[in-house]
Amino acid sequence: MILLATSLLAASLVQQDAPPRLDTSYEPNAAYPFGRPNPEAPAELAEFAFFIGDFNCVDERTLPDGSSVRFAAIWNGHYFLNGHAIQDQYWAPGHYTSNIRQYDEAAGEWKVHFISEPGFSTGVWAGGMEGEDIVLTREIQTPNGPITSRLTFYEITDGGFRWRGQTVAGDGTVTTGWTSDCARVR
Repeated sequence: MILLATSLLAASLVQQDAPPRLDTSYEPNAAYPFGRPNPEAPAELAEFAFFIGDFNCVDERTLPDGSSVRFAAIWNGHYFLNGHAIQDQYWAPGHYTSNIRQYDEAAGEWKVHFISEPGFSTGVWAGGMEGEDIVLTREIQTPNGPITSRLTFYEITDGGFRWRGQTVAGDGTVTTGWTSDCARVR
């Protein structure tokens, strides 16, 4: 199937009188350093528009022994895929991540593809608006049974946002393992 699609694309390019015109007008550029939303993108793209920009964050993470540690982090976001999605990057001491946030119109929900280093980690969270918050979840199989990873963006304003990462056990017990309080820099 992929070979057929590739062959059809190659044949259509050969038959064109002029080279194909690439449209990157909604990508980040000198005039729009964070890119712009493409008017043909799903309207739901606006739900994550608060993420466009640079943010300084104060994070708190619960350690395995129950104690917690606070640290500074940087999070930023820009329009991606020519204004149809949002990519963000996050930096904290010894921890770097990136997410691609894309609205799946067929499923009627956000899909967030996550990657991190060092120590490769990846996953896909799905969800959407719950009141004024954005809630994303992912089921994870553990040796002790399935758990749900729940990520929530809340207290969203023009000046910043708050985020929390929680684990929901099979019995419904909720544990908050990470929080982030982010203030817009630009």
